[in-house]
Amino acid sequence: MMKCSHHIRQLCIVSFFVCIAVNATASDEVAYNRTWAQRVFSDNCPVGDLPFSFVYCGRSSRELVGGWKRVVEEQKIDDTAVRRILTLSDAKTGLEVRAIATIYTDTAGVDWTLHLTNRGNSNSPIIEKVLAVDTALPVAGDKQVVLRRLHGSSAGAQDWLPYDDVLQPGKRIEFAPVQGRSSKGACPFFNLDCDGSGVITAIGWTGQWQASVTRDTADVQSASVRVQAGMQNLRLALRPGESIRSPRILQLYWQGNDQYRAYNLFRRTMFAHIMPRIDGHTVVPPIAKLSTAFYETDRGTLADVLAHLDSAKGLGFEFFWFDAFCERYIFSKVGSYVRPLGRAYDPKRFPGGLKPIGEAVDRAGMKFLKWFEPERVNPDTLMANELSQWIVMPDEPPPWGMFNLAIPEARKYLTDYLNDSIKEYGIECLRIDNAVFYNRLWRKLERGTPDRVGIHEIRYVEGLYRLWDDILAANPGLFIDNCASGGQRIDLETCSRSIPLWRTDATIHPLLNKDFQQAAINNQVITAGLSRYLPYHTSGQMGSTPYLFRSGFNAGISFCEDIRPADYPRAQLKKAIAEGKRIRKYYAGNFYPLSDVTTNSRDWCVLQYHRPKHNDGMVIAFRRHDSPYSRFSCALREINPKGRYEITRAYSYDRSAPQSLAGSELSKLDIKISELPGSVVIEYRKY
Repeated sequence: MMKCSHHIRQLCIVSFFVCIAVNATASDEVAYNRTWAQRVFSDNCPVGDLPFSFVYCGRSSRELVGGWKRVVEEQKIDDTAVRRILTLSDAKTGLEVRAIATIYTDTAGVDWTLHLTNRGNSNSPIIEKVLAVDTALPVAGDKQVVLRRLHGSSAGAQDWLPYDDVLQPGKRIEFAPVQGRSSKGACPFFNLDCDGSGVITAIGWTGQWQASVTRDTADVQSASVRVQAGMQNLRLALRPGESIRSPRILQLYWQGNDQYRAYNLFRRTMFAHIMPRIDGHTVVPPIAKLSTAFYETDRGTLADVLAHLDSAKGLGFEFFWFDAFCERYIFSKVGSYVRPLGRAYDPKRFPGGLKPIGEAVDRAGMKFLKWFEPERVNPDTLMANELSQWIVMPDEPPPWGMFNLAIPEARKYLTDYLNDSIKEYGIECLRIDNAVFYNRLWRKLERGTPDRVGIHEIRYVEGLYRLWDDILAANPGLFIDNCASGGQRIDLETCSRSIPLWRTDATIHPLLNKDFQQAAINNQVITAGLSRYLPYHTSGQMGSTPYLFRSGFNAGISFCEDIRPADYPRAQLKKAIAEGKRIRKYYAGNFYPLSDVTTNSRDWCVLQYHRPKHNDGMVIAFRRHDSPYSRFSCALREINPKGRYEITRAYSYDRSAPQSLAGSELSKLDIKISELPGSVVIEYRKY
């Protein structure tokens, strides 16, 4: 093994970044990330540079694994990815640690998960503080270091709002979600910007993770910033033959001083390797029409649902969305998904179950999106009474418990139930909601077993992934909508299996109160924030005017408004949907917020989407309802100043005649909106 000092290794990394930062292209980051992964997941990587760590027998792995056996395997997955497996084995206790890494060769980034297995004949010593990522980025002491994050989803106006923290030398920032819900109160995607280089980290763990970023106080030449993340609650001994996994980690190292270039590199990796696909095509959010939600709710009948469906015909909607409110009990008392099929639903309001709805949706030329919340179980429901052996109930309010997916028999029962529902009702989008407070239930299960802290959480999370994977495998044309009280389980792992069509609950009360303007601002903020990492996501919006509809549109829309009244502006809504279908192609391009992202009703929100391969894109601008400003000047990205562009403007849903504009003029765009509130879509194409 070649040995070199930490100081020399730091200088080598710094020199590499300096060399490639001069004329950076995406291929530079692809090459760097691949080189980095081949170095740190190797049989001769210095122990201090391994990108993970743990505590074993009360000692740091950095003190232990230097004497362990180390084996590396590499397998070509396809032309775009390589799998590298680093295995560390302790001959004394039989502990095996495998880091399974996927190295992308067409986009930037490295993706890995740890697996710890007891190969011995007796219980292992205590394993704790497993950091699935524990890496350091060199940074000179005089550099500004900024941790760029988003607020998580908490059903508030700041959901997914971007914010920054400057890390002074010696500063440490720790953050974690709450209640075991992976994006409630904290976002598992973040960007460390070190003034000339940086790293984006994404955490895949649909449970209670914890992360920290620490800037040390070392001298200018060898200073660094350390990124760490793992499960928050883990302290256990493994039984013989037992194995556990860590959170999944995706890191993308980048260089330069443009944070948005970094985000777009990450988006490309999400598109190419993470986001779900059907028949090889990335799942795009549908233009969907909700039904009894917000209106009849628990009083809705089959006739009400069919009336909503009838009103949506001929307008261009792609999916018909039947949310909660058909259950045997009221919505707040879920827990009746038992066999034989159909017993969950109120037999008086839905005498034929849901099959008549699915058939009617199909006849209307739409696809069926149906809500389920199978993991939350209330007392005195069919699941609580008939499947109690698989239910964990809390000791304190709120009263609902969880259907324990850690139990294989329970998971199979629910898998079969949902598969039967999908086939019987013709469901093509399975909407999974969730409001379980997991932490208290996982902790209840581990009482009296101080050497097993975390095992129930691990087995539950594994069970959730297996449930979704088995359902998707059994239904090739299906996709999953991940809701969880409005975007509270958005993380790398769920994003690889689903898309969020209800990214926040913060729009619910404004919409119920007919405050469409506030809902529009909430939606603008979320699109401008979360789109840095996750390209596709939607939430509820009402209003068919250009300003309102565009505010809720993000390649698709979850449209909630009741359009049954005879005087509803159906022609306007039809035009809105047609525009959405025309412009949705741009949302797969590079993304740039051209204005500050704020919740202030006096501000503008201006977003650009650019497709480099097509040399086209769009700017969508919103002048909010209290804004005193009728003009906004902005600098567009990726515009060739020497080229010529054809542009159109659409203040209404009708586009202007094409105009030819020099790239030098387009790149310094002056936008005028006279309406209050108002919006405009500016489409451009280089010719």
